[in-house]
Amino acid sequence: MLGRLTDFASSRRGKWVTVAIWVIVAGALISQLPRLDEANENEAALFLPRDAEATRAFRFAQERFPAAGTPVLVVFSQPEGLGPPAYEAAADLAGWLSGPEAPDNVGQVLSPDPVMGQRFGLVSPDNTVMYVFAEVAGEPADPAFGDTVEAIRDRSASFGISGVEVAAGGPGGLIVDLIGVFATIDTLLLVVTVALVLVLLIIIYRSPVMATIPLLGVGLVFQMAGAIAAWYAIRYGIPVSGQTTGIMTVVLFGTGTDYVLFVSARFREELTRHEDRHEAMRRTMRGVGGAVASAGMTILVACAALWLASLRSYQALGPVIALAVALMMLAAVTLIPAALTIIGRRAFWPRQPRFEADEPARADWRRSVYGRVGAVVVRRPGLTLAVTCAGLAVLVAGLAPYRANYDQLESLPQNAESVRSFELLRGGFPGGELSPTQLYVDLPSGAGVLDPSTIDKLDALTLGLAGHPAVADISGPSRPFGAEGPEASQLPPGSGMRFVSADGGAARIEIVLEARPFSEEALDALPGLRSAAREQAAAAGLPAASVLIGGDTAEAYDTRTAGNRDSLVVLPLILLAIGMVLALLLRSLIAPIYLMATIAFTYFATLGLVTVVFIVLVGHAGIGPAVPFYLFVFLNALSVDYNIYLMSRIREEARKAPLGEATRHALARTGPVITSAGIILAGTFSALMTLPLQDLLQLGFGVAIGVLMDTFITRTLIVPSLVSLLGRWNWWPTRLTPSP
Repeated sequence: MLGRLTDFASSRRGKWVTVAIWVIVAGALISQLPRLDEANENEAALFLPRDAEATRAFRFAQERFPAAGTPVLVVFSQPEGLGPPAYEAAADLAGWLSGPEAPDNVGQVLSPDPVMGQRFGLVSPDNTVMYVFAEVAGEPADPAFGDTVEAIRDRSASFGISGVEVAAGGPGGLIVDLIGVFATIDTLLLVVTVALVLVLLIIIYRSPVMATIPLLGVGLVFQMAGAIAAWYAIRYGIPVSGQTTGIMTVVLFGTGTDYVLFVSARFREELTRHEDRHEAMRRTMRGVGGAVASAGMTILVACAALWLASLRSYQALGPVIALAVALMMLAAVTLIPAALTIIGRRAFWPRQPRFEADEPARADWRRSVYGRVGAVVVRRPGLTLAVTCAGLAVLVAGLAPYRANYDQLESLPQNAESVRSFELLRGGFPGGELSPTQLYVDLPSGAGVLDPSTIDKLDALTLGLAGHPAVADISGPSRPFGAEGPEASQLPPGSGMRFVSADGGAARIEIVLEARPFSEEALDALPGLRSAAREQAAAAGLPAASVLIGGDTAEAYDTRTAGNRDSLVVLPLILLAIGMVLALLLRSLIAPIYLMATIAFTYFATLGLVTVVFIVLVGHAGIGPAVPFYLFVFLNALSVDYNIYLMSRIREEARKAPLGEATRHALARTGPVITSAGIILAGTFSALMTLPLQDLLQLGFGVAIGVLMDTFITRTLIVPSLVSLLGRWNWWPTRLTPSP
């Protein structure tokens, strides 16, 4: 089936038909379907498992507290003590936020002005830090939300009080800063990736034509894949983050360029053997078509395994990447061969390959760099294997200081205003003041939050949790300004209404933790806090099942729990699925085992190096929680392309020569291609390092280094050594039959 398809794409008539079909279909899809950025979501709870408590709390808040909005905190800091000018500025800001000139989506405003009775809880005990609290309604991803936050920041920056630093952040400011970073990802990443790939292709091919063909093909597929993925995400309600879009960009350009390299390198070789370009391409695709298809299939099975993940962020990545790679794989066996056949030898101008009827003239592969490396490996396979494995083992030991970091503030650039706002805030408040944990109580039918008996029960729950060792302060409808503050009955009417749902049948209690909201200490305290909340609710006479705890800390904890589960379940399945693809391609049960082992060994060595570089040398607080997962997926799914390309060539050559000679010949022929492909793939992922997000910096570095390690060590030294040591057992239980 594949052979007939590639034969048609490289035929005299079929090449034109193939190109025409691609252009017509691409134009229709790109013009009629939405863009992928139109399907982007930024709310963290949407990417959690549907049954996670933080997800249920998020949905409960949307239903019962729809007007609550997202808090924005404008922090004022004066190390020598806040003076009258600072309080006057805070009052001015609060007056503006509450007045007719404020944006329409600004809700409740709390000010530290003592005259208004709102000072309690908004000023630090040492009177050096205070903040103005404002709720901003609407979806944080909507432009109106971001415009309001920017308006608040502009107003805050206009005060210019000597000795007083002002910064607007809080959960609302943090989300806006994250969205702002992701908004720049697509364009910046695309520009950097295209420029980098173009430069590398020109260096490799020394041909402007051949450097342009992969970019045009991948660019066309990129537009098509983005349009189809956007339609799919919107149609079926699948959340797609800006990070997913960025990862799709580098994966598509990396794999797509690799596939084109596999085809073009073999085409150049066949053009020296066959004078007719159509026959040369037909032989090319008969030789590498299966390898390209198998390489694409490994990524598809890896993406299919992502459907079994519990984190919806992983689930969403699966179909987006699978769709892009499936289209690229189809283009690599149809569109690219057709385009290269049309152009012929001119594709490699000015160094056009010439037809050489004399076979000995092409036997110089033995004197090539990889031919000589192959000779050393085949002659000393045991020593080569021992030395390379010892080197990788040293890198694996670098995992000792590994720790995950769930802090979104650490991921943002340090000059982001939300980061600076938190730094100022924690100078006088507990770490959890930035984003209090939300506790929701769904009262039985007929009960109201403001009923005397209910408010007493809620007060007992509030005071009971105030004694929890992880809690710094707590506020709710019975204690609007903290556990040490006055009761609601001693305050003006309506003081605690922001903690009451619109229908009066649900209450919200805000818990300020001692630790930073995304810190390991806060996450570790979450399960105990949830248990304590249910126990205290039952003791106060409230149904324990009516209590839900959500918020940023709860979402981070549930993300950690689901992510740990996915790593244990999904990653081994991906490795197993890739092994099955290798077994079918190589018709062997032995080769896939050691090939999967080399992939896993390279992965742990890479993760160890990433840990040492970013935690020990650079000083990051930890490794992004998704980095090890994505690193495993990409190194397995992408690096296996080189396994397939090398092993399929060894199998092909082993039918014509002894295994040692076949291994050396295959390494000489595929080495330059694999090296070029590895450098380009590493280059595309290194483009992630240009983005101002710590997690993507770590991921880009990790995949780039892992691919290079796989290219120059695993695929060049370790795999040929194992092939030489195992001999005929490489192909067990089948036997190679000599080619005619």
